[in-house]
Amino acid sequence: MSPAGGWLSIGEFARMSRLSVRTLRHYDREGLLAPGRVDPRTGYRYYSREQLAAALRIAVLRRAEVSVPAIRRLLQDPGHTEAVLAAERERIEREAARKYRALALVASLADAGADGLPVRRYRIEDRTVLWRNGESTAEALDTDVTNLVTALLADATSAGLPTDAPVVGQYPAALDGVVQFGVGLELRSPPGRADTATTTLTGGTFAGVDFVGPVALLPVAYHALFGWLEERGLGAGGPFREYYLTHPRDVAPEAMRTRVLHPVPGDHVPE
Repeated sequence: MSPAGGWLSIGEFARMSRLSVRTLRHYDREGLLAPGRVDPRTGYRYYSREQLAAALRIAVLRRAEVSVPAIRRLLQDPGHTEAVLAAERERIEREAARKYRALALVASLADAGADGLPVRRYRIEDRTVLWRNGESTAEALDTDVTNLVTALLADATSAGLPTDAPVVGQYPAALDGVVQFGVGLELRSPPGRADTATTTLTGGTFAGVDFVGPVALLPVAYHALFGWLEERGLGAGGPFREYYLTHPRDVAPEAMRTRVLHPVPGDHVPE
């Protein structure tokens, strides 16, 4: 029996709303649906029948993958329902597209084996580059690199520099936690503005792998290079360099050409 006053226990409310007790407790913690009454002595939670409609609406929104913060905004300000749902629709569509791309990448792995990627020697001179530093995590690195390259090219345009020069990225060997990285645009001549941020990338002898395919599959190239270095007892402490031999705006992702490099003693690298 329900307690006096028509209150429903959390178990009764869960059954009537077709939700679990655990879900109702989660909704309470997230500020979506608080109990109508909490017994101050026992801590038991009770709900009113009028709260069933709200519980149903929240459940439907969650099944549609609407985020908890968006649902909270809907409940707090129903006048912005259309705008909030439109933003959520765009987010869900972006997430669906990302998952579709991920599945396509999985299907591509069979054609991107590291065994067939030769390691070659590259001798690189010191090069002055227009430079931007960034930080990221392993999960967000691809997106953050793309954004930083876009900002770098905007810097070049603002400084009156050509943007068709080679773009290079420099990354640590380990991607644990928050990592520091940088991207640069090679300069054919000194920049005209004194406030332009430049740096010099030290040259030397590098072992390198050329890879054709989406940047998300670059770990295949790294795997080949790590294996080659390990076989010869060479450390792979980084930093690694990535030269982007094609621009994403000019080719499809599967046609992207990237060269991954690691510095090595000159006598260890094949011609």
